[in-house]
Amino acid sequence: MAEAIVSGVFERLTSFSLQVAENGVRLVVGVNEELKKIGTTLCTIRAVLADAEKRQVKEQAVKLWLDRLQNVAYDIEDLLDGWSTVVIRSKIEESQSSFRLSSLQPFANSIPRLVRRRGIATKIKELSESLQVIAKEKDDFAFIVNLIRNDDIEPERPKTTCFVDASEIRGRDQDKNSIISMLLSENGQERGVPIISIVGMGGIGKTTLAQIVYNDREVNAYFQKKLWVCVSDPFDEMRIAKAILEALTGIPSGLGELNTVLEKIHESIVGKKFLLVLDDVWTEDERKWQSLKCCLKSGAPPGSKILVTTRKENVATVMGCTRLFHLGKLSEEECWSLFSQVAFSGWNHRARQILADIGKKIADKCNGLPLAAKTLGGLLRFKKSREQWQRILDSNMWELDEAETGLFSPLLLSYYDLPAPLRQCFSYCAIFPKGYKIEKDLLIKLWMAQGFLGDGNGMEIVGEEYFDNLAMRSFFQEFETDENDDGIIRCKMHDIVHDFAQLLRKRECYVVASNGIEEQRAEWYHESARHLRVILDNEQAVIPSLLYNAKKLRSLLVDSCPSNSSTLNASLPRLFDQLTCLRMLDLSNNRYRKQTSITQLPCQIGELIHLRYVSLEGNKGLKELPMTLWDLCNLQTLNIRLCSSIQSSKFIPEGLINLRHLQNAETYGCTSKAFGLKRSILLQTLEEFVVEPFGYLLAWDGEQILKESEMHRSNLCDLGTFALLRGNLKIIGLGDVSRRDAEEAGLWKKTGLRNLTLSFNSMYKGMRVLEGAYAHESSVLEALQPPLYLESLDINRMNGPTAFPSWMVSLTMLKRVRLWACFNWKTLPPMWKLPVLEHLEIWEMKNVKEVGQEFMGAETEKGQASSSSSSSVNNNIAFPSLKHLKFQSMDDWQEWNYGHLFTTMPLLCSLKINSCLKLKSLPRHLLQKTTLQVLDIFDCPILTERYSRNGTGEDWHYISHIPTITIDGEDVKRDGN
Repeated sequence: MAEAIVSGVFERLTSFSLQVAENGVRLVVGVNEELKKIGTTLCTIRAVLADAEKRQVKEQAVKLWLDRLQNVAYDIEDLLDGWSTVVIRSKIEESQSSFRLSSLQPFANSIPRLVRRRGIATKIKELSESLQVIAKEKDDFAFIVNLIRNDDIEPERPKTTCFVDASEIRGRDQDKNSIISMLLSENGQERGVPIISIVGMGGIGKTTLAQIVYNDREVNAYFQKKLWVCVSDPFDEMRIAKAILEALTGIPSGLGELNTVLEKIHESIVGKKFLLVLDDVWTEDERKWQSLKCCLKSGAPPGSKILVTTRKENVATVMGCTRLFHLGKLSEEECWSLFSQVAFSGWNHRARQILADIGKKIADKCNGLPLAAKTLGGLLRFKKSREQWQRILDSNMWELDEAETGLFSPLLLSYYDLPAPLRQCFSYCAIFPKGYKIEKDLLIKLWMAQGFLGDGNGMEIVGEEYFDNLAMRSFFQEFETDENDDGIIRCKMHDIVHDFAQLLRKRECYVVASNGIEEQRAEWYHESARHLRVILDNEQAVIPSLLYNAKKLRSLLVDSCPSNSSTLNASLPRLFDQLTCLRMLDLSNNRYRKQTSITQLPCQIGELIHLRYVSLEGNKGLKELPMTLWDLCNLQTLNIRLCSSIQSSKFIPEGLINLRHLQNAETYGCTSKAFGLKRSILLQTLEEFVVEPFGYLLAWDGEQILKESEMHRSNLCDLGTFALLRGNLKIIGLGDVSRRDAEEAGLWKKTGLRNLTLSFNSMYKGMRVLEGAYAHESSVLEALQPPLYLESLDINRMNGPTAFPSWMVSLTMLKRVRLWACFNWKTLPPMWKLPVLEHLEIWEMKNVKEVGQEFMGAETEKGQASSSSSSSVNNNIAFPSLKHLKFQSMDDWQEWNYGHLFTTMPLLCSLKINSCLKLKSLPRHLLQKTTLQVLDIFDCPILTERYSRNGTGEDWHYISHIPTITIDGEDVKRDGN
């Protein structure tokens, strides 16, 4: 990791020198020479870092030397970043000379003293001297000089699934049968709930064995309730109790007292034979377990069991284990079978034979550890030469003397095979708690904030490649994918892998839980602490006092209980005064969506000049953002999702020149002008763009005539500034714009957009609009042509007549469309023309009385499709790719005619009709399709009567073949079922 940090500082030093030259910055005498000396020294040190990082595992002196080097490197980077910020702010102030606010004028006084010219010269000299001492010390270790460097990374895409099923498990049948036998046995002499503990070293497969048993058919039949809780570390009684209660009731618990939660658990388990799995228990403190144990013991009927997995036999003892099961290693044959399954996946027989002999030797090195076999197999899967396999076999890092580090030997092989930038990306994941669902998009933004992804325009793409590479090498697991494109959206880290990351970030990264009752221990604190997550779980919890001294912190995440919001609000000013090196600040309130934590963001946030990432998500009581926030010219990501109380305020300076991601979904009432984004040309994420009302709409003659000045308005044409927008975009207030503004927005140029919502609601609440003013909506929609690669489109609240823009049929990647609340539409547009449309939803078209040929597809006398574009229809097929169709709240809809094309909806598998009170019947041609698997009718009285199975439904026989039928929320059962 030190190698990546030093390399990053060296690159930053080079870019800073260029910045100084380009901007004509005059340095204090001697500073330039010191900077050159630092650069030369860093080059010398870099040459030995590869050897130093390998030796630090066994040699404590080398580890301490690397720690000192990293600390000095961090200080140098902060110094250069602070100085660079001054240069950037000076340029911004010069460009805003015609519009100065008092908050900008004292900026030089708001930054840390070290960035003042004289102070910075002194600090540079001190750091240069410290680095010289470290460089001299390296000679004492006789490091091997690495003259050949190759830091480039070629990202590889995973070729096989990351999900594990029973067919991928080797050698656990006997263990499985033994555990099941224990679970199903009934011994009348045992008092309370029997506790069975699976004990073994990390990576041996304890969790896997528990999962196999948990899903076994006999186990499912024996227990009335099954509960799985990942306990992890620390052992949080309240969290675990709530998890058990939620598993029992299916309802998240909002209770605040542990005793109340335990009473509810007791009530829920009375008379129900249950199996509770407590996975990955670490605590040896019997007191933390005692209350929950008594609750389960007193309410459980005979036959109930608790299954615990842990690495420590002492844990099993303090938990009152009645049966202990030591999980052993895989045999050599089983380990080879698992290794070869992963390593040779997709290889032909001859390629396997060439490397089989050396592969068996590597499998023997795994020493029966399933995790090691899978990790090394994944590492070698894409290495085809014998030399690459031999290098892994001959690695001198395999056997480690210390017991703890011996656990990580297989992971060390994979870790050191990573390019240096990926090593720090992986180890940074230690900032997440064990068992945490890591959002891929968030993780990439955090990497970016720490400078791990370089400094160019393609940082997000590099981050995607890094994530995919780590996923391929099995550093991540339990992937959740997007339903649209199967892309990974979140994942977890195995506890062993998480421990390994914590080992790498030892004395740098901590997770601290504060309950306000027990005195905070200082074990977490170290002067080199850089990344910290603080958990405040109740109203007595306070910010740990030592946090105010952790002045070198680069990451701070605060998970705060809403009941102690006043404590947190009072602590923030002091925190911001002290933690001036922060690059990432997360004060989000995701755990308590219905309440608020932060009500005011202190103006001192403007002093945190290194900040790249700020999250305030979910703080619904936050009413405004301080003006000083716009002094953060390095800010890359601002997340204010669900900050629904933030209001638009006076015009603010446009200082966020490096902002790349504004996550502002559901910030109701906050128009886009409030963010001052005109200079944020790097912006890639803008979740919502709200068009601000700028005057009364007096008439319509092709353009809007405004009563008030258009100066400083938040116009739709402002979107034209953001050429790099990608992902999701929602535009609100399109009822107030002209075609010219829509054209200047240039949506078709933003090729990275994938999901687009166009909302035509007017922001003129309560204002009079003249008749005919909505006639322009069709032309505005036509001008809002999206890029060709759009995948999802939502159009709503149009007030004019039915509209179908010409560009719709050209969107060859458009898979999902939702049309809703267009109250004046009397017919539906010809959606049948869309060639790859898979999901279609139509809601609240209150004036539509008939759905017919214009929507379903029409045919001319010669048998050709009525569309003029041959590409829009495939052999007279309407809706050729549609799989899911839904209509909802169509108040006046009465008739649904099938259409006249030869084939309609050949792939339809789901049809849902909700709250269509007047609809008389469904097209028989659709109902009789063999592809139709789901029919859901809800709140449609005529249809309910027509398709009822109670003997009076005249058309039941048209739908009886459909596998899943739901009418008014109840599954329809057939005879014999």
